[in-house]
Amino acid sequence: MANFGRRTWDREEYAQLAQEEPLSHEEALKSSLSDAKLQQLKDKYTDHNRLIRQSLQNLNKKVLATGISSYKRGKQFGFYCELCDLTYKDTAQYIDHLNHKTHQLKFESIFGEDLVADKRDNDDISPEEFNKEYKTLVSRFVKQHASKLRASNPGTRIGKAQNSNAFNNPPTAMHRAMGFSSFGSTKR
Repeated sequence: MANFGRRTWDREEYAQLAQEEPLSHEEALKSSLSDAKLQQLKDKYTDHNRLIRQSLQNLNKKVLATGISSYKRGKQFGFYCELCDLTYKDTAQYIDHLNHKTHQLKFESIFGEDLVADKRDNDDISPEEFNKEYKTLVSRFVKQHASKLRASNPGTRIGKAQNSNAFNNPPTAMHRAMGFSSFGSTKR
């Protein structure tokens, strides 16, 4: 009875158990995917903006199950992270996961490099480089939104101009007899 509950420390037994143990998710992912697929997966998770846009693309079409508390292991209905094998029920939790240290560690263990490629401080970035990047971002924003503004504004301006001309016309004999010029709104 003195040895009850005690384990033997047999190294060969533990080595054999380790070999029989199933592969972890990272090792299974590495072995199941080709180099091209791994590169696609790496590109997907390094471009954070594109990843978020793809996740939010069909947002209004998705009806998520309320049974998921915060995350579930495996691919289910919701926002799925292929690296970590987790499914999230809403975008806030999914984005929080993408920014979390555990996701970064999984990325580093699978691909052998950091998730964040550019780790420079503000002091390390030259003012010329900052100005160049700032100008490109502003010009891209203006190009994207200028066409929307031009398309919506001319129609409203023409409508307002026609309405103002209706009020500026001199009253006719009928208007004078009725005592008012139109049945329209009192707002000008």
